[in-house]
Amino acid sequence: MKNIHLLKSTLAIVFLLFFHITVFAQNNTAKITFLEESHDFGTIEEKAGQVKYTFNFFNSGSDSIRLTSVRASCGCTTPFWEKSALMPGDTGKIEVAYNPLNRAGKFAKTVTVRTSSEPETKILRISGYVEPKPKSIEDEFNTELGEIRLKSKFINFGNITTEKAVTKTIEIYNQSEDTISILDRFICADFIKVAKLPAIIPPNKSAEIEIIYLPKIKNDLGFMNDPLTLFTDEVEKSNKGLNVIATINEYFPPMTEEELASAPHIQFETLEYDFGHIDEGQTLSHEFKFTNNGKDTLNIRKTKTTCGCTVSELDKMDYIANESGEIKVTFNSKGRRGTQIKRITVFTNDPTAPTQDLIIKAYVRD
Repeated sequence: MKNIHLLKSTLAIVFLLFFHITVFAQNNTAKITFLEESHDFGTIEEKAGQVKYTFNFFNSGSDSIRLTSVRASCGCTTPFWEKSALMPGDTGKIEVAYNPLNRAGKFAKTVTVRTSSEPETKILRISGYVEPKPKSIEDEFNTELGEIRLKSKFINFGNITTEKAVTKTIEIYNQSEDTISILDRFICADFIKVAKLPAIIPPNKSAEIEIIYLPKIKNDLGFMNDPLTLFTDEVEKSNKGLNVIATINEYFPPMTEEELASAPHIQFETLEYDFGHIDEGQTLSHEFKFTNNGKDTLNIRKTKTTCGCTVSELDKMDYIANESGEIKVTFNSKGRRGTQIKRITVFTNDPTAPTQDLIIKAYVRD
């Protein structure tokens, strides 16, 4: 009986000790409390520039706290905070600045706050609507060529096919106080045509010019960048150098399931290869193996690399059904440093995958 009373006394002491430790820990926790965790700026004007809001908080626990990190979800949002520890009852603040430049419309951003207290992570939120600033002529036509302004010196046709000619309209603006005439002559390749030339452009007015791209005459595939020069009657800087860019893909007419089943089909064993860490100056090669899994003859139209440091080689261009081949890719690391990623685009008559990209990687040591 005496042993039973001793056991009960021991358990009671252990329980009281555990209870005392638990209460002490609860009374000595660090805790951060924000007065607000979100703020709506409402409608702000882009032209007014940066706006700020301050999130206030206090240490509502019984131990000191410290903000270990404060990170915004976007580069347009910048937080400023106090890095020193706060004692129980102390107040602190996090100032959040938002830059609306070139960000018209609704926005919703977050700031993640990590602390040495409970809760360890807090999410602050800002939101609002940015009223865009009125665009000036300089904003809208940001490329200046003499007294003529354009939205860009690049006339981008985007992705087009070899099926037919494509027309694009560009707008030009006369920023002078005199009338400017666009001369009916230009310098460009035969696959680029200039149409709808305005005879004159009045002062502080715009006009349109039509550019026609003829991919069949170009007779090439992939990304293209070709010069185009227009002329005006200006005394100075009368020639306007532009660039016509386009990515040309081969056109395949709609095909039935039976036609697709009979078509050529290129299948690579792998589309990517990593040389790993190499020394600057090394020249390395890799063979990308492929098979024509189709029924018709596969024709490799061309291969195109993104860099002069990379060369692709083929033994031949045609491969019958079930025939295999390889594309040898050689990378010269001379003059290169750090991470290198190069692309080789393969153009074929496979209607299901007329273009495929092969990727080589390397890390070039000094």
